[in-house]
Amino acid sequence: MLRTAVINGNVIEYELTRKRVRNLNLRIRHDGTIAVSAPSRVPLEEIDRFIRERSDFLIKALSRVDQRIKRAARPSSYEDGEEVNVFGERCTIYVIPSSKNKVDFLYPNIYLYVKDPSSFKVRQNTYEKWKRSLIKSDILEMCDYYYPLFEARGVRRPKDIKFRAMTSKWGCCRPGEGTLTFNYNLFEVPKECTAYVVVHEFAHFLEANHSQRFYKEVERVMPDYKMRRKLLNDY
Repeated sequence: MLRTAVINGNVIEYELTRKRVRNLNLRIRHDGTIAVSAPSRVPLEEIDRFIRERSDFLIKALSRVDQRIKRAARPSSYEDGEEVNVFGERCTIYVIPSSKNKVDFLYPNIYLYVKDPSSFKVRQNTYEKWKRSLIKSDILEMCDYYYPLFEARGVRRPKDIKFRAMTSKWGCCRPGEGTLTFNYNLFEVPKECTAYVVVHEFAHFLEANHSQRFYKEVERVMPDYKMRRKLLNDY
């Protein structure tokens, strides 16, 4: 259920879910949406008050999310003049009528050639196809580069390397299945961050958790991983 609360003159929308929990819980998702879980017995007025009492925290947290989203510069309209990130660098989209849908990238310009410039779907599909092909190729090259360092530690070559758009993870390793999955949106972050994600996920074949031993395995391959992780967190 969607509800709204007024905080310092700003209308804040949040998603309310009734659960078998003892207390009210507040969470801000990666995309900036607000989720609240509450016991069934708690009145709506008390939930709204709970939100208002945490106004300082909410405003600061939403500001950080907004800054992160702006820094990532992920395309929203795919229109002429829109600024987007390509491997952490700010670039500009230029939409050009064409007999064929394709993308030419001449840094810092992205020339989006499309049959129907007025169609959002055509612009989006053309851009996303190019974006996914580029980041997929880069990550597979990185996997080939780093795998021998893990092979020496007894890690078998992954049975499958998958790609999909994810909202809360940059990557995922399933040691039992022998698979790795990477987020297409790594396209927007610097390549040194993507390399960290590749090493991070490979290290899960050795340690399935995030213990000190796990990060020792990451550090063995990538001594500057903390710097790369900090940079990645900005996105």
